[in-house]
Amino acid sequence: MRIIGVAHRIVRWPIEARGAARRWNEREAVLFAVRADGGATGLGEAAPLPGMSIDTIADAAAAAELLAARMPAELDTPAHASAIADRITAAPAARFAIESALLSAYAQHARTSIAALLARPTPHAELASAIIVDDEAEAFAAALAGVRCAKVKVAGASTAVARIRRIHRAAPALRLRIDANRAWSREEALEILEVLAELPIDFVEEPCFDAHELLRQSLPCPIALDESLIDLAPVDLARALESPSLAAIMLKPTLLGGFQHCLELAAQAHHHGVAPIVTHTLEGPIGFAACCELARAVGADVPVGLGPHSALQGAYR
Repeated sequence: MRIIGVAHRIVRWPIEARGAARRWNEREAVLFAVRADGGATGLGEAAPLPGMSIDTIADAAAAAELLAARMPAELDTPAHASAIADRITAAPAARFAIESALLSAYAQHARTSIAALLARPTPHAELASAIIVDDEAEAFAAALAGVRCAKVKVAGASTAVARIRRIHRAAPALRLRIDANRAWSREEALEILEVLAELPIDFVEEPCFDAHELLRQSLPCPIALDESLIDLAPVDLARALESPSLAAIMLKPTLLGGFQHCLELAAQAHHHGVAPIVTHTLEGPIGFAACCELARAVGADVPVGLGPHSALQGAYR
């Protein structure tokens, strides 16, 4: 199979600043489209997240132009998608878009799904997702609708515990995941983890900066690593994965550089009994769909972080 054409365009759309998107009111992305000689087409989305991504929209647009300049290119196996991305750019969001576009074209040509191309032996057919709740009313409504796991984003240490307890009282059957986004000091993190140990909490994501260093000791409440994975040294990651207090790693392909890198991280996590949980970075529908294919390929037996979010509404205007 030969890729003979590449096109791209920059899109921008407003989003509602709530839930996972409370820090943003707009998203911007570069959409990639590739065309094969047999007629198959594929789409990808590069949507660096301001304040979190190490790359930019300009990096993604430059990668799209460089990809187009290198056409035609042979795509004879799914692994070639990652190899082509390797040759084009190191920008994580652009790599994800290139892999997504090439893999979706290859999957269309093979009459299968991206997940089926990448999974061993077979992809998950369905995904359960943890949804974000902000208060007691949302938690109660989620539990009433049959949701079993919810995520609570918290900020300052002074109010976090009381808020988590209120949400738990409103929906005591819900398993909770707490996302602190590094808002606490190390001392506050250790104190709060001690208090939270009495609640039905799966883990606390990124309780403080350098959260992996907390794993050098036994923790009363498990934690998860998220944005730390962007620049965590391999030796530190290996040490973290060996800790019984690490419950999960959060895989965001826009931040981590696409399918291949996330699959490698997932394999390491599975080896150590740590849950690899695929989640989004407020991408639009194309990037979100690619995240879902990655989650199906990874196949963790825990809820993923792919509930609907506000950046999916009215995207790509």
